Amino acid sequence: MAKYSKTLLMMAQGLALVSMPIIASESTSTSNQSKKNKDTSVKISFGLGGVKADSTLNKASVMGVNIGALSSHKLAKNLSVNIAGGMNVQTGSSTTARENNIYKPGNSNYLKEAKITYTPFNILDLEAGVINQSELDAPLLVGNKGFIAAKEGFKYKVLDTKISAFAMQAIPNNRNLSQRIDVEEDGDPRFFTETLRIEQELFVGDITLSASHFAFSDISNAVAYESILLGNSGSPINKGNGVLSNDYQGWHLAAKYSANINNNIKVSTKFNHLTNSGASKDNTGYIAALGLDYTRDAHSYSVELANFKIESDAAVAYYNSSKYGLANKKGSKILVAYDNSQSNLGVSAEAIKNKVIKENIYQSDETIFILSLRKLYDLF
Repeated sequence: MAKYSKTLLMMAQGLALVSMPIIASESTSTSNQSKKNKDTSVKISFGLGGVKADSTLNKASVMGVNIGALSSHKLAKNLSVNIAGGMNVQTGSSTTARENNIYKPGNSNYLKEAKITYTPFNILDLEAGVINQSELDAPLLVGNKGFIAAKEGFKYKVLDTKISAFAMQAIPNNRNLSQRIDVEEDGDPRFFTETLRIEQELFVGDITLSASHFAFSDISNAVAYESILLGNSGSPINKGNGVLSNDYQGWHLAAKYSANINNNIKVSTKFNHLTNSGASKDNTGYIAALGLDYTRDAHSYSVELANFKIESDAAVAYYNSSKYGLANKKGSKILVAYDNSQSNLGVSAEAIKNKVIKENIYQSDETIFILSLRKLYDLF
């Protein structure tokens, strides 16, 4: 599999190199302004956010500002590029008893996406670059992170049924650990996924079903150490270095259903299930959620209630979404949001309460409150 992944990643690099002359050509093009507007989109986002986290071992009160940019450009008929990134500036206070407080304030730059997409046929997409893992829609497995990756996708629609299948070969991002001189970055980490997704329009509502096979390989000692502090089973070697007890490969299954009650109200439900075949026990997780949306003109109000559980060895805790406990946690989450499509303004509030499944020295029950306000400016 390692040989296969290296071949695909070399193909990704080749695709990027082949596209460079096209990018240069486009930059010197004398095409008219209307075509540029049609082929190019640039948006700037501004956000304010706050987090309040409280547990026996960790506490944090953080406020921050986020400035981001999203851009897409059509390089040629079948070739396009998408970029999304920005910066966070935070202030506040935090305490930790085990050096595993993920909510401590800090300043950072981030790159969520920087990919080239080649579509030789309507049913085939080839992507290379930094690909956001939210495309998997599997927060128990991996969060909203950008990984260097290559992706091959197939999609086909017959009447009211859309079928898509894609495979992705990625290099997980360890950038938060790269500056620590006491950490051994052993391993050449890889993350593989193969997904089949079916979207079906029903007489009443829409349903989406998906199944993903995943596999991690060569997880570094640094990621292993951080994951142990966050709930995975393993053995710390020394500060900053550890070894996980299990391999991580298995299946993620998801089902979504939504239906309009009337012109203004929509109900939705979703269920996610994760199984790590690389561990013999404590290897499953799930999310069950119910949502309600009310829309009138440009105003949209939504609420979602979710119940979740993720056992200690279901997923690599360093990479998945913190909103669902990371590892060895169970709990509930409520999200309330307002969006204005006319002014591109969004406000949301989340409350999360989780409990430790198996007692250990690194984790404790936790309550988290998250507030955010975001404004999007469509430049062109």
